[in-house]
Amino acid sequence: MKAIVFFTIVLIFLSYAGSFAQQPVRAAGRMAIPLVDYHQHLFSPEKAKTLYAPPLTAVELPTEFSRLLNERVSSWNKKEQLATVFTQDAMMLNTQDEDLPTWIRGHSVVAGELANYFANPYRITPVAYHQEAEAGYIAGYYTRGEGEAMRHFGHVFLSLRKNGAGHWLIAAETPTFPGPFSREPSTADQLIAQLDDAGIERAVVLSLAYQWGSPFNAGIVDEYDKVMAENDYIARETAKYPKRLVGFCSVNPLKDYAIRELRRCQKDLRLKGLKLHFGNSRVDIRDTNHLEKVRSVFRSANSFGMPVVVHLWTDPGYEKEGDQHARIFLERVLPDAPGITIQIAHLAGGGRSTQAALKVFADAIAAGDSRTRNLYFDVATSVRGQTAEGLRQDVAVLRRIGLKRILYGTDTAPPNPPARVSWAHFKGLMPLTDTEIRIIGGNIAPYLQ
Repeated sequence: MKAIVFFTIVLIFLSYAGSFAQQPVRAAGRMAIPLVDYHQHLFSPEKAKTLYAPPLTAVELPTEFSRLLNERVSSWNKKEQLATVFTQDAMMLNTQDEDLPTWIRGHSVVAGELANYFANPYRITPVAYHQEAEAGYIAGYYTRGEGEAMRHFGHVFLSLRKNGAGHWLIAAETPTFPGPFSREPSTADQLIAQLDDAGIERAVVLSLAYQWGSPFNAGIVDEYDKVMAENDYIARETAKYPKRLVGFCSVNPLKDYAIRELRRCQKDLRLKGLKLHFGNSRVDIRDTNHLEKVRSVFRSANSFGMPVVVHLWTDPGYEKEGDQHARIFLERVLPDAPGITIQIAHLAGGGRSTQAALKVFADAIAAGDSRTRNLYFDVATSVRGQTAEGLRQDVAVLRRIGLKRILYGTDTAPPNPPARVSWAHFKGLMPLTDTEIRIIGGNIAPYLQ
């Protein structure tokens, strides 16, 4: 584990060094940088409010708890003073190494660790507490800034206990990072900065409008208006950088307005393609009614000349039954869209590959099935949570598919890392050769040529 952590750190460091040039490096023998990020997202101010639960509201503490918390924060980097607010046998969960969190014990040890834990002052924002005769707790956030600049950058739980003199002390501190995810909109300017940091020239920006039409949001007011507004946002933002950003609209294909919205996106918004998310839209193409609606959308996309990025994964059962979905998609859906590129997201999985589904497509491609002529796959988040054996299986299938059909993607949305780090993880953890990495990084999908 230590070797893996060290190796990953080295890779991330190298990716930083490579980003200074701000240009893709394509010369043989040098570090490859992808020309295009084929799986990015932006979300509007309205959508941002729904992505993550808002932080809890601060609460007022009892006088004794408030005094203890103030002492804890005021001595944030002073070991001797910190030690006085902890019990002799105090515990702390040391999470500096995210892969190897460790309990440490003793007030001096805990104080010594905390005194060097943070680089800058902070405060603790309490959001809940409980007090009994001899024990209690405070739950909260590590916080910096004020007003609009305020950011909760970590979570903290303090277990409290009275000592023999009747004073409240901290018996255990449990810090975890990061804090609550931002509910701020993402913008084209931010994405361009991220691409520049990674040295990537272009990105395909996939709308999240389909989420407004998800059954998970059943009963939402003015659903179609929100879908249109989200697609409008993608059109406006990508238009700011027309040479670098390519926008795709999105919609739940089961909705009555699906084809109407697709036509609007193509004709009025001038968006390049369509993103479908079967899981979020609760699409099951084994259901005849669902299948016919999906086929209708693909036929329309084909007639409009709009490529489709499709997230096939539906639910946990898909992991074992993905071959059923893939076979129906191959035999019944692809023939309806012979003239456009179909990009299957996440190697036919829901974040990482689903081997049962991926094998169906690999077999068809290897057999020269004409229905796969315009079929491509993106590797967004494909190394996340994967075992070494899982990555070896992925590489074996990628080679059968053909590396010219494989497209790099980041899928930047917390907790996923930004493009520079994501690419470093992919090329460092996927057991591909340097030549194979360069091939994937240099691939240009037909819809961008």
